Amino acid sequence: MSPSVPEASLKALMHLLAEQALMALGVPHPMMKEVPPANPAAARFYVDLLTVLKEKTEGARTESETRELDDLLYGLRMRVMDLKPAADVPADPK
Repeated sequence: MSPSVPEASLKALMHLLAEQALMALGVPHPMMKEVPPANPAAARFYVDLLTVLKEKTEGARTESETRELDDLLYGLRMRVMDLKPAADVPADPK
């Protein structure tokens, strides 16, 4: 495998999903020139996917993978919660 492509692993999958969630939250990605607008529903979808991954791999993860997955989920959930109030505010009717 070339050095620019990481090895396929549970951690790589976790980080891929977390990266997608962050982009859906409007966090800029270093490889993108433009930041798409935040999409809270898409961000929640990726967090839900990580939650499913956690449930389905219970007992099969290493301690390191479990700790990393828990940290990713905690950080993403906090960001989604921060976005929620703004997403629930109706648009200004002018």
